[in-house]
Amino acid sequence: MTFVPIDQLAEGMMLDRDVYLYDCSTCKIAMLRSGQVLTQAYINKLGELQVLGAYIHSDEKSELITPVPSPIKPELEQEAITNIQRVFEMFDKGAQHINIHCINQTMAISKKLVNALKMNQDMKLSIDNLKMYDDYTYNHSFGVSVLSIAIGLSMNLKMTELYDLGFCALLHDIGKMAVPIEIISKPARLTDEEFEIVKQHPEKGAEFFMQHSLANNRICAGVLTHHEKFNGTGYPSGLSGDQIPLFGRIISVADVYDALTSVRPYRNPSTPAEAIEYIMGASGSAFDVSVVEAFLKKVSPYPIGSCVKLSNGEIAIVVEQNDFHPLRPVVRPFSDPEKTMDLYREREYQNIVIDDVCNVTAGELLAN
Repeated sequence: MTFVPIDQLAEGMMLDRDVYLYDCSTCKIAMLRSGQVLTQAYINKLGELQVLGAYIHSDEKSELITPVPSPIKPELEQEAITNIQRVFEMFDKGAQHINIHCINQTMAISKKLVNALKMNQDMKLSIDNLKMYDDYTYNHSFGVSVLSIAIGLSMNLKMTELYDLGFCALLHDIGKMAVPIEIISKPARLTDEEFEIVKQHPEKGAEFFMQHSLANNRICAGVLTHHEKFNGTGYPSGLSGDQIPLFGRIISVADVYDALTSVRPYRNPSTPAEAIEYIMGASGSAFDVSVVEAFLKKVSPYPIGSCVKLSNGEIAIVVEQNDFHPLRPVVRPFSDPEKTMDLYREREYQNIVIDDVCNVTAGELLAN
C-alpha cells in the first residue's frame, strides 16, 4: 500500500483503502471502495473535492506508482537526499575533503524547495508528505527542511530568509556525524553519558560551517540552537525566548514533529495527531508560541475527505480545516450528511473529539 498524491494518480491504479467524498453543493457523501480501479473521471472528481491523494495497491511488479509527496517532485526529493548524504560524508572525512560545489548545491536545492512550496501555499502537509525514505538520518533532514520552510512561509519570511532556512534545516544534524554510530543507532534509550555525547552535535555542526566559512551567521546560529527550548531548558547554551535565533526556534518545532512521527529502534512512532497535541501542549514552554501557530496552519492530521470516528461514537467525514486547531476540524456525520459540526468553534461540540481515523465498509456506514 502506497500513498499517491492527487497529481500522481493515473487510470488503472487500484485503491487499497476506501476514499470518502463530500460534495458541498449537494450535501451528499459518496465512497470509492478499496479495490476500485481508478478512471480519469474518478481522478478528476477527487481533485474537484480537494482530496489530497489516495492509498493505492502496490506490489513488486507495479510500475505505475511513484510514492512521492506533493508538491515536491520525485527528482527534487532524490536530489535533496543524495546531496544531504554527500555533505554529511564530507563532514565525516574532514577538512581535506571540503567540496564547495556540494555546499552550493545544497543552497540551490533549498531554493527549489522554497519555490515548490511557495507555489502551493494553500496545501497542508500530512505525515504522508514527509515520510519517503527508510534511512532515518537523511529522511529526517529532508522532512525537517520541508516543514521548516512551510512554517517560514506561514510566518511571511522573506525569500532570502527562506532559502537560508531551508539550507539550515537540510543540514541541521550534520554534527551527528561526530557521534559514534553505535550511539546513534542504539536500539534502546541512551544512558546519561551517551546523551551528553549526543548533545555535542549542534556545536560540532556549527563549528564545521564556521571554521570553513561554508555558511553565513544566520545559518550557523540555526544549526547551533535547534535544540534550545523557549523556557531555557534546552542545549547547548540554555538560551530562552528571543535569545534563541528564529531559525533555531522554527527548526526546533519541525525537528520534534518529525522525530515523534518517525519509527525509532526504541519506540513506535506517534500518530500525527499525538505529535501535534504534544507540540501544542509545549507551546510557550519548549516552543515559541508564534512558531507553533504558524506550524498549526501547515500540518493536517485529518485532511479533507478523511473518515474519522468521533468520541460520541459517530462516523464522520472531514469537510473543512481549522487553521489554529487542526485536531478539531469541521466534520459532517454520516448519520446526517446535511449537518456540519465545527469541533473548534461551536460550543455544543466542544466535548467531542476525534478518537481515530477509520476505515469502515459501506455496510457499517448504513448500520450507523
